[in-house]
Amino acid sequence: MLSVYILLLFSGKLNAETQEKPIVYDTITWSKLEKSYDLKGHWYFHRGDSLKWADPMADDRHWHNLLSDSARHVADSLYTDKYGLMWFRTHLWIDTSVTSKMMAMSIGLVGACEVYIDGKYFISQGKLGLNGQKEVSGFTVKPKPYPFYFTEPGAHTIAFRVSNFSEEEQTYYLNFGSNIDIAQFSVEINRLDEEIKGLTDFSNEASILIFAGIFITLTLFHFVLFLYYRKNRTNLYYSLFTFLLFCIFFGSYQIISGADLHTTQQIVLIAICAVFLVPMFFLALLYQVFYKRLPTLYWVLMVVLIISGYAFFFTEYNTLGASMLAVFLIGGALETIHIFIRAWFRKKDGAGIFLTGILIPPVGTFLLWLTGYLFGKFGYEEIHDNFSDLLGKFFGYSLLLGVSVSMTIYLARDFARMNKRLQLQLREIKQLFEKTVLQESERKKILEDQNTELERKVEERTAEVLVQKAELETKNRDILDNLNYARRIQSAILPETQLIYKTLADSFILYIPKDIVSGDFYTFSQKDKQVIISAADCTGHGVTGAFMSMIGSSLLNQIVNERGITQPAQILNQLNSGIAEALKQNENDVNDGMDIALCSIDLNNLYLEFSGANRPLWIIRNGEWSEIKADKMAIGGFRINRESVFTNHRMQLQKGDSLYLFTDGFADQFGGPSGKKMLSMRFREFLLTLQNIPMKEQEQILSRFFNDWKKNMDQVDDVLVIGIRV
Repeated sequence: MLSVYILLLFSGKLNAETQEKPIVYDTITWSKLEKSYDLKGHWYFHRGDSLKWADPMADDRHWHNLLSDSARHVADSLYTDKYGLMWFRTHLWIDTSVTSKMMAMSIGLVGACEVYIDGKYFISQGKLGLNGQKEVSGFTVKPKPYPFYFTEPGAHTIAFRVSNFSEEEQTYYLNFGSNIDIAQFSVEINRLDEEIKGLTDFSNEASILIFAGIFITLTLFHFVLFLYYRKNRTNLYYSLFTFLLFCIFFGSYQIISGADLHTTQQIVLIAICAVFLVPMFFLALLYQVFYKRLPTLYWVLMVVLIISGYAFFFTEYNTLGASMLAVFLIGGALETIHIFIRAWFRKKDGAGIFLTGILIPPVGTFLLWLTGYLFGKFGYEEIHDNFSDLLGKFFGYSLLLGVSVSMTIYLARDFARMNKRLQLQLREIKQLFEKTVLQESERKKILEDQNTELERKVEERTAEVLVQKAELETKNRDILDNLNYARRIQSAILPETQLIYKTLADSFILYIPKDIVSGDFYTFSQKDKQVIISAADCTGHGVTGAFMSMIGSSLLNQIVNERGITQPAQILNQLNSGIAEALKQNENDVNDGMDIALCSIDLNNLYLEFSGANRPLWIIRNGEWSEIKADKMAIGGFRINRESVFTNHRMQLQKGDSLYLFTDGFADQFGGPSGKKMLSMRFREFLLTLQNIPMKEQEQILSRFFNDWKKNMDQVDDVLVIGIRV
């Protein structure tokens, strides 16, 4: 039926009917121009070329009317012919409200054209292809507004002399459409002042340039970091990832700012390649961060992407290209999800940062939608509309910035950690150097003392006893000096109590070594509002216990602060393995170890996690005593050949609960009226009497109670008691 209609149209058999039809006008009023008015109806077109057709008196009623589906089909088929010229005409009825007022015409056309108003030449866009010549397109994504006005109301005619797009390659990826569905051709009329406002509104360009600036800055910064430290390829992949995003944004800016057709096509091609490559470099970035390598699956996806791009751009197998692209997108998305899930459950460093960046866009978008929805429910429609307009921009921008900011934070934190490790190593080297110098000085001093002693023996045989006494006093003084120095080192390793009291305001640490140095020690770490505190008792006391306490304290700091392990049971399992490795207990008969009580407290939610090796945790709530028992096994020692898994206890705390961690030195002290042990029961009952007293005062009272109980008897063991009131 359609072919018959077209045949009749070409044969002229429909001319008699069309010529009798009256001319239809688009009425233009000033109110219609409050928004851009699209001349989308009552266009007439004719193939061929004659300047007479610019005359408003030319009869175009026998021309094809674009409102007819069959006519539009004919026009589309005619327009695809090479080196053809066509004319388009439309008739306007100008209201008196529009007379002598400045308007602007915007033309959306891929090819070239000349415009005539009431038979007079108005403007040209591009250069027409006449006499078989190739026209020059005047296309830009942001059409230029051409000012004009009508001096008289009534009927007016606008005619377009159009050269069809003869460069076949230039139709590539460019089909901007129009309301009349023909030849990428559209015409809009607007008020000139509104067009000027649009031309001076650079908000979209500014936001795109800001993002382009952010991404090129990140590109240069991280590429320079890679050049200085090439072993870490994370900076290289991240700089390439941000460079592709820069290409997309800067290319978008070039397009919307009014680039010509040829430039636009090149930019579009570059942007498409960048869009294709962004997922690949994002995957490479994730692999490098979490696994430090690119697996075989990555190269498989790369091959699939290359095949897809080749099929799209260099062959006619578009279906194959689309299928391969779908395989790549699905495979890449599934692999990205797999990487994040695996990294999260394996507690890979940085997994939390990346997941936060990925979750910000959907969560933030939902919250914006919910806020706008609530405003709409309560009648604030304008605010609701503003929130609705923000949803798409927020999701797009936050998705791009979420990944970039997460990566920047991760790399900055990684750099800071490396710097801290270097500083720590330098500090340790300095301490070892100072210790070596001190030992050398002491060795020289001993040699000098020995030489002096030999000379004295030769010269003064009669003063042998006095010389021996002086020698013993010197050695005793050296030993005491070394022990006092060791005590200072041990004190420096222990956490500062002021730091603990700053976080745990109502708490105390009662620490009474038996000798100059102690086998008891405590540790403290804080991560935001989560604190990890422990009380440990090493095998023996004095120098033996002090060495073990330094090893245990160093291992605990490494486990918590460097490895980021915060669950008490896991900490004790790691500590047990660390002691075994440090003392090589699987290879020799060293059976030293320690007992420890360790708990983690969430100060925000008042949750407690506890695990203990032979040392329990006491909790006093509302005057009632309760105990979380420890596992009946020590850290290290004879049990090292058996598999060790410590129990993790978790409970909800209440405001005002009192927690006590302690070693056995307090309860094992001999004294009192009968010279017997104090025992845990007496210690517990005495703590129950102190519950209405602040923790700082409890420390003083416990110290006096211990000294009164001990009296003149020797202290049996090191004493450590930690009290915390939540």
